[in-house]
Amino acid sequence: MNLKEPTTLKIRLHQVGLSRNIKPTKVMLTGDWHISPIISDTQFGFLADAISQIHPDVIVMQGDIVDSPTELSRETSLKKLLREMKLCSKAAPTFLVLGSHDFITPTKKREIMKEFAIPRWKILCKKCGVKLLLDEWAELPNIRIFGSFQDEKCSTYTNKSGELIHKDRPSEFEKYIEKMDFSAATPDKINWLAAHAPLITPKVIEACKKFDVLSFGHTHGGIVPRGMDEIFEKFGIHSGIISANKTLFPRKVRGAWEEDGETMIVINAGMTGAQFCAPEIFQKLNRIKAAEVSLVEIDSK
Repeated sequence: MNLKEPTTLKIRLHQVGLSRNIKPTKVMLTGDWHISPIISDTQFGFLADAISQIHPDVIVMQGDIVDSPTELSRETSLKKLLREMKLCSKAAPTFLVLGSHDFITPTKKREIMKEFAIPRWKILCKKCGVKLLLDEWAELPNIRIFGSFQDEKCSTYTNKSGELIHKDRPSEFEKYIEKMDFSAATPDKINWLAAHAPLITPKVIEACKKFDVLSFGHTHGGIVPRGMDEIFEKFGIHSGIISANKTLFPRKVRGAWEEDGETMIVINAGMTGAQFCAPEIFQKLNRIKAAEVSLVEIDSK
């Protein structure tokens, strides 16, 4: 086992009650795998264990599946990726939204690699029976999912030196989401929006009010120690120690809550802790965090 990885699995349960007649549905959220050469098979043993315990009806992969799009050309990483994507799709209909690491290199010389990565993701998803959602809908008998693609405008900016910098940009997500047509979201099914980063603002919530659930990843749960996260949840505290952007004490990075009294927000803390492109000092924090899979149980009130 790589000692820089979480050493335990946590299945975080969230229950959603809708005020209309809906068939009970179990949605499993997983993501932030950050597949790279130093990710061990232990992490994916956790994924198999979670699936066998949950028996989900639907699986949503919340992005940052690889640590860099360059991993899509590395044989060892590709083998892990294909194996785990097939594991998910054999268990339940599986949908993928991309995170910034899936198409932007996180190394010192950052590069946007959409022209290489997105066609590659399409091929891999088709091979594995996973549906890639790039600003599009997926329909199942009792749930309707919109997968939002947060492009580089939502996750990067270029500084004065011309360097590409990773940074969450909620204002850009507002511009994007307000232009979307969500008229397909109707009360006959569960309406679900999945995106990678929780760039949540009042404008975003207003634009997404037709959805019952908004699900995200990206935050790594704020790297809150095992056990402490449960204490926080009892008091409705969703903050963390450090964010994916390396800022201290971020708010709303873990768990589930009703943002406006109607729409449920769910944030999955992911399989890894601080991503492995991060400085060594942050990677050491991974051992205090559990690998997490979220189970969202939806039923009528």
